[in-house]
Parts: sequence; structure tokens; C-alpha cells
Amino acid sequence: MKHPVGVLVDRRTLRGALRGKTTTERVGLYRAIARDDLGIDIVVFAIEDVSLASHRVTAYAPAASGWRKVRVPVPQVIHKRVLYRTGTPLAKVRKLHRRGVIFVNPPLIQNKAGMNEALAQAPAVRPHLPPTFAYRWERLAEMLDAGTRVILKPRVGSVGQGIMRLIPEGRWTQLTTRTTRTLSRSALRARLRKAIGTRRYLLQEYINLAKYEGRPFDLRVPVQRDGSGRWTLPGVVAKVARKHPFLTNAGQGGRVLPGVTALAHAFGESHAREVMGRIGEVALAVAKAVARNHPYAADLGLDMGVDVNGKPWVIEVNTRDQRYTFHEAGLEAEFRILYRNPLAFCSHLAEVVESGGSWTPQD
Repeated sequence: MKHPVGVLVDRRTLRGALRGKTTTERVGLYRAIARDDLGIDIVVFAIEDVSLASHRVTAYAPAASGWRKVRVPVPQVIHKRVLYRTGTPLAKVRKLHRRGVIFVNPPLIQNKAGMNEALAQAPAVRPHLPPTFAYRWERLAEMLDAGTRVILKPRVGSVGQGIMRLIPEGRWTQLTTRTTRTLSRSALRARLRKAIGTRRYLLQEYINLAKYEGRPFDLRVPVQRDGSGRWTLPGVVAKVARKHPFLTNAGQGGRVLPGVTALAHAFGESHAREVMGRIGEVALAVAKAVARNHPYAADLGLDMGVDVNGKPWVIEVNTRDQRYTFHEAGLEAEFRILYRNPLAFCSHLAEVVESGGSWTPQD
């Protein structure tokens, strides 16, 4: 095995895959695509099994049946499929990054406020960003006084945890988490102080989302570099709020279905095609904006909303796309492509590095 592409997953996922368990990260698909589609060598590993002293890793490579354990140098190009926010794992990834190891995606670009500020610098993206501010009670009170509906969410977080919706009703405010309470301003301030504590939150103007069968939906729009390094959009999934009053995440009981189905229901087939075209244009502009600061960002999952007028809005940029929504929506071809593109791109990068060249991003 010479210069394999690395696939970095969390230890729990790796152990489950080795025992044949089905996890949200389909490790077996990497094996099938590497062997059958691309003809490349890969190794799958957890960061805990990397030795910085020897710059080697205990990993698993595809075998005739299943996986075989190997001990190899740390791959020069690694597809990172796990988020590290603090602690030893993140420190280890950063040390490898400083040694010249290329991570697709980069070590840490998860801060929502920082991402929003970067996207606001892109003229093609700026009109599609909901007004967003660091949380201060005074700012929130101003927004509520102006009649603005607000989403309050953690600066760093996932699967909808900690998100609140606030709707002004005169001198009172509806506060919705899983249930709705109507509170006076003083009661609201006290409740938020208790709920937020010392964590940092963001205020974001609430979008009046289009609806599918009477329930609001947003879209997961993956944007990936392919084997030639160009940005592609493999498909779109709609996430429909079902058990939760407004959150669409699967972790909050949301329902998934093909994006074209939800858009056609909301806007009619003809208008839906126009809306989908706008979504694609904005998604590509977002990817290019992210890549200006993070050139090896190549596997992004955008949460996008579409308001009742058909305007796309960029809600969030995820650097570990939750691909299983495509499987749940029955989009199996797109699901496979989501695994194939990053491996093909990493293989392309590895070839460039091994030849002594440097990679120039493609639009």
C-alpha cells in the first residue's frame, strides 16, 4: 500500500463498523467506492490511534472481505468526518495540520458567528443571510420592540440543540422550545439568563419558511468538490418539521423527503425549478466564499431555507454533512455520490502532492 487516502472517523463509529453494525457514517461505502469505483487505497482510522512521535497510525484497510489492520505512516491527505471542538483530539489534528497533513475539511471552522461574518463578505451571498447578531439582551429587546421574530441559537452546536424561537406579541413574547410559553419581558429575561448561562448565543431573524402539508421545511444542500476539484451539488433533501413546532432536524423528529418534492408542493413544479436554480447559485457562491479562507474545504452541508416568496436563505454551513438524510429520503444514487466525491477529490490531491506539485483551487 503506497500513499493511501485517509478517512478519519470517531472511534465509536469505527468500532461499530468493524463489528458490522450500521452507523450513520456508512464506513463500508468508503471501502466499496475505493475498491470498485476509484481503484484507490484508503485507510480508515480514529485520531486516538495516531502516534505523533512516530508519525504513524494504526488503521484499517479494505481486505478481500471486510477490513485488515495495518500500521502505516499518517496519510498526507485525510478526509475528516468527525468534529473536534476541544481537547486532545483537536490538538492532535492541529499538530498534524502544522506538519503539512492536508485535512478535507480543515481542522476547525465550526464557529457560526465567524462563518456568518466570512459569508457576509461575499456580495453574491450577503443578500441571502438572515440578519444575525451576537446575543445581548438589549439587542434582543430592540428586535422584539420592532416586531421582529427571532431565532436564538448557540454559536457552536448541532442537531438543533439549545435553539429557541421568540415571537413578539405587544408587551409579551412567545418563547418556543418544544413547547410555547407567553412571558412578560422581565420573565423572559430571567428565563433566558437561566437557559443560556455563560454560553455564547446568536440572534437571527426568523424566516417565514415555505411549508409542506402545512409544516415548515428547510433544505440540506451538500456542496462538494469532485475528482477534478470542481464544486458540484449532488442533490437536495427537504427536512420537514413534524414533532417539533419549528425545528426540522431528524434529531428533533423531522421528516425527510426529496427537495424537489417539497418545493413542487410549495410552489408548483414550474416555479419550483426556478427556486431550485436560485438555491444552486447561492449554494455554489457559499462554497466559494468558504474556500477563500479554507482552500481545502470540499465537503460542506448547507442548511438553507426558502421563504414563502421563494427566496433562498443561508441558515448554516456544516462541515460534517449528515448524509444519512439522503438515504432516508430514498435518494440512493445521490447518497453514494456524497461518499464518492470526497474520496475522488482526496485522491486527486494526493496525486498532486506526490508529484511535488501544488493544488490550485478550481471554481
